[in-house]
This record gives sequence, C-alpha cells and structure tokens, in this order.
Amino acid sequence: MMMVMVRFRFIIFFIFTINISAQENKENNSIGSQEVLVVKSYTPNLSDSFKIKNAAKFHDSLVNAKKKLEYKFKAVPVVSTFQPNKATPLKLQQRSSSTPYNTFFSGAFGNKSQLYLNISSLIEIDRGQRFGIRFYRDGFGANLDNTLLKSNQSHSQFGLHHNLRSNEYNANTQIQFTSNHNNYFGLYDTSWNNFLINNLNPEINRNFFKLRTNWNWYNSLLNNITFQANISSDNYNSIEQQVAIGAGLENDLGKGKIKAEVKIQGFKTNFDQSFFELSNEQYSQAQGTVDVFWKGNFSDLKMIIGAGVTYLLGVDDFSSSLLYYPKIEIFYNKSGSTISPYLMSNGGVNQNTYKTLSESNPFLAPTTSLAPTFNQYNAKVGIRSSLASVLNFDFGFIFDQIENFTYFVRLPYDNRNEEFSYRLSNSFQSQYINTDVYGFNTAIQIDLTKNNFVRFETVYRIFDTDKEQYLWNVPALEMNWESQFKFKDRFLFSINGSFWGDRKSAFRPIFLQQDLNDVQIIPEDLPFFIRSTAHITYKISDQFDVFIKGRLSSKGANGRWAYYPVPPILLLGGVTYKFDFQY
Repeated sequence: MMMVMVRFRFIIFFIFTINISAQENKENNSIGSQEVLVVKSYTPNLSDSFKIKNAAKFHDSLVNAKKKLEYKFKAVPVVSTFQPNKATPLKLQQRSSSTPYNTFFSGAFGNKSQLYLNISSLIEIDRGQRFGIRFYRDGFGANLDNTLLKSNQSHSQFGLHHNLRSNEYNANTQIQFTSNHNNYFGLYDTSWNNFLINNLNPEINRNFFKLRTNWNWYNSLLNNITFQANISSDNYNSIEQQVAIGAGLENDLGKGKIKAEVKIQGFKTNFDQSFFELSNEQYSQAQGTVDVFWKGNFSDLKMIIGAGVTYLLGVDDFSSSLLYYPKIEIFYNKSGSTISPYLMSNGGVNQNTYKTLSESNPFLAPTTSLAPTFNQYNAKVGIRSSLASVLNFDFGFIFDQIENFTYFVRLPYDNRNEEFSYRLSNSFQSQYINTDVYGFNTAIQIDLTKNNFVRFETVYRIFDTDKEQYLWNVPALEMNWESQFKFKDRFLFSINGSFWGDRKSAFRPIFLQQDLNDVQIIPEDLPFFIRSTAHITYKISDQFDVFIKGRLSSKGANGRWAYYPVPPILLLGGVTYKFDFQY
C-alpha cells in the first residue's frame, strides 16, 4: 500500500513539471511571418548575349568584417640632409623623329678660291621605291704659287639613283656624270719660250658617264646580276666605251655554301694621236672570268676554298690567254683566344683602262698603252689579335707574282710641238713589268666608345723585277691613317691622311733637236710626301651644322708626282642644312 502511494505521488509531480515547461515555451515562442520569393523559369533571348555579366554576390553572416589597422610611427632622431621632393606630374616631352631628313645641303668657301657644294635628296615614292639625286663640287680656282701655267683644279659630279625593293629582291640603278678639270702645269725649272708658254692651253678635262644596275635576290639560286656601261672622253678627242655584265649564283652544299661568280667585260679605246708615232691609236680588249668557291663556317674555323679562271681577248705579249689563280681564305679563331692566324690568297686579272689609269694619275697623257694586270697569288699570311675588343692588331707577310705590274714614267720633251701642253715633258705614260713582290702589312685600330676610333696602317714592299728597271714613282713604304672623335653628339672631329715614302722619278733633260725616241732618262730621288685632311663639325641643332675643313700637304716643288706641287694648306668653312623637301 505504501509503495502504491509513492508511485502515485511521482506521477503527479512529473505531469505538473511538463505542464509548467509547456506554458513557458508558449509565452516565449511565437510564430513569425515569412517571405517567399517565387521566381518564374528563365527564358533567354539573343539580346542577353551582349549584356555585361555581373559577378554573383551572396550574403554570408559568418564572414567577419575587416578591421581597420592603424599604425603609429615613432620619430627617431638621425643626422641627414635629405629633403624629399614633392611629387609633381611628369611633363610630356616630344620625341625627335628617328627618320632622317630627306634633303641635305652643304656649302663652303675657302682660300685659293675654293668652292665646296654637296647637295642630295632622297624621296620615298612608296613602300617599295626610293629615288635619289646628288650634286657634288669641290676644288680651287686660284693658281698655285711659282707656276708658269694655270694650275687650278676642280671635280664635279651629278648622279641619279633609284632603289626598288621587296621581301624577295633589291634593285639599285645609278646614272652618274663626272667631270675632272686639271692642268699640265708641272714644268721643269728651266728657261722657257715665253711666246710658247703664253699661248698654250694646259687644261685637261675628262668627262665620265656611268650607268649601273644591280639586282639581288634573297632566296634564289641566282643571287645577283650586275650590268655597267662607261663612256669616257677628254678635250683631246680621246674616247673610251666599256661594258661589263656579271652574275652570282649560290646554293647550299654540305655545311656551307658553294658560290660561283661569272663576269664578262670589255672596252674599246681610241686615242686621237699617239705620243711617239703621232698616229691614231686604238685598243679593243675583253675578258671572261669564272670564280668558283665554297664557303664554310665552323665553331673555330672559317674558310673559303676555290679557284678562278680568266680568258683574255685582244691582248698581245701576254704569257697565256687562259689564266688560273686561287681563291682561298682561312681564319682560325679558337674560343677564348686573343690571337687568330689566317691565310688569304685572292688572285685575279684586272683591266687597265684610260679611265682607271687617269684616276690613279691625273697627269696621264691623253694617249697611253693599255694592258691587263695579272696578280697570280696576291697572298697574305699573318695573325690578328684583339684585346678586350678595344685594341685590334693585324700583322701579315705578303707575296705575289705580278704580270704587267703598272707604273708611270715621265714622257720626254717634243721639239716638234707648238700647240699641245702635255708634250713639254710634263705628262706621264703607263708602263708594265713582271715582278715578284715581298713585304709585310701592319694595321692597328683602337675602338673607343660611341664610334670613336683610331686606325693606322703600314705597307712595305720589295720588288724583284725580271729585268733591271726602276719602278718610277712607286714607293716601297706607304702609310694610311684615319680617326674619329665625337663628343656629346654635338662636336665631331675626324682626320685621315696618307704617306708616300722615298721613290725614284724619271728626269728627262731637254736639248735642242733631240730625238724623241732616244731621250736620256736620269733617275731623280723624290722625298717622302704627306697629305692629311682634318674635318671639324659642330651641331647647332638637328638641322644646322657648321664645319671647318683643312688639308695639309708637304711643301716643296714636288707633290705625289715630280714637279707637280700641291697647296701646302687649304682651309674652308661652311654650313650644313638638313630639311624635308616636299615634292
């Protein structure tokens, strides 16, 4: 009975507790309202494809808000003179155009009535064509001191140029007119007939016309074709026509390329009057040349191995009409080494024309003998050295066997002459001799910063002729030098020059009633001769330059040629102006 009462009381207490808990939840929890978003199904259309897509954003209550960090700087006393600049916006600066101006004008005046002009213009016709024009004039109009005949000199040239290019070929065509004015003023220091001297015209005017076109193909077996035609004439009725055509072929062979060069050239020259026979003199010569060689580049070795052959037409008194010669160049440059040995041998046959000989000696008579020169070996073996890419040194021994080596001899006085100035023993004629040549060649070049450099070259030759004969006017020692210094892109100084060592000249005594074909030749020593030219330019602006040009030469009765002095000093000053000329 007792147990029943206890169970009854426990059940009453449990029900009472549950009831109180239910009442508390009813007061604290009430049913709130909720929002339901009904979205209809999406039907895309074409215009939606051009809308700018926005990134979807979702609210996340679990993400904590970013806290703002604050830093406090503590001043530390230091010793300093630094004062920071206030930030200022950069100013826009106009960049200068990298395209050069299409027109160039340079003019100057100097002592001895010098006049210098250099005018050129290059026009871009379209992306594949350019057209250029150029006029050049230099010389002095005043006579030299202590000369009985006129001694002024001038050189002028007018040329046209056309360039045609594409990604497959490049073609250049030139037309050029050249005029050289000089005088036969190199008379002996002796008594002359005043009437003869005062009535002679010593001028020698030579005119040259050149037409040349050169075509190059980049990816073709036929690499290039060249055509050139020359016409030369003078005021003594001499005339010369010359034509040359050449082609180059190139193709891969092994680890290198094989190349062939073919050239056919010829000329016809007519001299109105030979010097000794006083008769018309004509020359017609031609030659065909084929050079074949293989070029290869390896890690330490570069080489050209080949040979050439030339066939002559219209040439008398030559060893053979068919001539052979080597075409070899071998350079060995081991990685890390400063010394590179080399061997070169490039023989060949060169035509001697009235044009080429008169360019070597402007006082050549308007009648001379013409014959080709054959360099059988033209060999050089030596070493090249480079120290820190600044000091470059080249030394080599030279050897050659030359058939018809060309030199110039002074012609005798002609007693029969009363009208031609070149017959007063004051002109030269070419002569030829066979000789072996030994010697050495040295060149030193110092490369400085920004295209500044100094270069010096020396050649010394020993001639072993096949007969006893002086090589008139040929020095054993020759030197050349050139240098350039540029400062701050405004000041430019350049210098170049040449040195001719001691040499023998043929002196022709003058006697009355002497036989023209049997005039005695007396060797005469000529001292060394130096000629150097310096050029100073100051850039005022991108378009204006001012310059001074001077030429210094050895003073005396002889220049490069005996009894032909040159002005000891020539100075001129002028301006250069560059601009864009609109056509």
